[in-house]
Amino acid sequence: MRILFVIPAYTPFVGGAQTFVRAMACRLIEDGHTVTVLTTTAQCADDYWRPSCREPLPLHERIDGVDLVRLPIRYPWPAPYHFGLLRRAGHWLQRSALPDPIQQPLLGYFARSMPPLIDLQSTTERLVAEADLVHAIDATWDGPFTAASGAAHSAGKPFVAMPLIHTGSAHILAHATMSHQRTVYYQAEAVIALTAREKDLLAEQGVARDQIHVLSMGVEREDGGEIPTLSARWRQQTGVRDPFVLFLGAATYDKGAFTLARTVVDLHHRGIEIGVVCAGPQQQQLQRFIDTQPDPDRRLLTERVRLLGIVDKLTKRSLLSACVALALPSRVDSFGIVLLEAWTHGKPVVAAAEGGLSEIVAQDETGLLVPFDDVSSLSAAITCLLQNPVLAKRLGEEGRDRVRSRYTWDHTYAALSHLYTQIDRPGFIHAVESSTANGLSPATAPLSGWKRDGRRG
Repeated sequence: MRILFVIPAYTPFVGGAQTFVRAMACRLIEDGHTVTVLTTTAQCADDYWRPSCREPLPLHERIDGVDLVRLPIRYPWPAPYHFGLLRRAGHWLQRSALPDPIQQPLLGYFARSMPPLIDLQSTTERLVAEADLVHAIDATWDGPFTAASGAAHSAGKPFVAMPLIHTGSAHILAHATMSHQRTVYYQAEAVIALTAREKDLLAEQGVARDQIHVLSMGVEREDGGEIPTLSARWRQQTGVRDPFVLFLGAATYDKGAFTLARTVVDLHHRGIEIGVVCAGPQQQQLQRFIDTQPDPDRRLLTERVRLLGIVDKLTKRSLLSACVALALPSRVDSFGIVLLEAWTHGKPVVAAAEGGLSEIVAQDETGLLVPFDDVSSLSAAITCLLQNPVLAKRLGEEGRDRVRSRYTWDHTYAALSHLYTQIDRPGFIHAVESSTANGLSPATAPLSGWKRDGRRG
């Protein structure tokens, strides 16, 4: 089978969607399939708005056996505000009383600049024509998403939509539920949701429930035997001695990084000294936030919050082993793969009770849930873990057990490969629903020509 993934960014861009595609692509290639990824030249989120000063990425490259095609991003006037203005215009259209026959063409026109890409239409049509199945990811950047859907529909190719809807934020939710995006969901052979909450939301948008398939994210199975040594070495190299909470992800307000910084100040006033180590993209946003704080809060945060930027895999594993807990008080995560990474290392997590996170984290079983942007609640949760090491250990170990039993990339691949196989069969939706009704999940239902773990037999 020739699989085409369409995604707005790919490695070296850091994100959960990129991790998913790379993990699935490697397994598909191992099973003898051909994988092409159509993406953009973005290396970080800022590259969508303004030209990067980094070394440009090649437009054609082969990574891990994947044929990678990157489309260059244009920066039309009035960059860097072009995206924001068009998106606001799209939201205004969505709220207006204009009928769909007028709205749809205008929204489709705006989508071409989300982001503005060179040769999007022609390249998409060419690659779709060469593929057996098209899988588009991330409806927020609806240019590649809708282009892939339209090309697949015209060419009669099976199309899988994976919108990654952030159900915890109303204003960001609107980015993936406009009428032209809903049309993509309606026309898809299958729509993938990451949680039952996202499935319910898609159903509320008019997508048929038997068209929506819940697919959990995962992590690689890792041997953590050498991690304590790596953790001690990292502490020695960096001079970090105090207990710290780890934050992995984009250091933005919506991700909860600003709230976590304010929590450090709040805990200090309560007589509890704790540090925060942040690893991930967009850390300049958190740095600007810290710089605007009044003295002595700014001095305290400068001392207590360590910004590492994007780190390599070995450093991330060392951080996960050394931290007392992982904090992800975010409202914009469809799933939260970093939670699984923390559990893999037996660490408790604190997450916002928003969107997909509230479904992945079981309160008082695998972690603690707090309201978004609630410093007092976040302080109480971190204090609870610091003062109750037995509880913290139990939460982390329960999380690790859940990862092993249900949240590995092998589990994800088994379900995805089953879905791909069923799409080529008449009435595939009913076949998947029937197997589930009979007590078989998509990952375990017997397949013709496929092993039970999803690998080609």
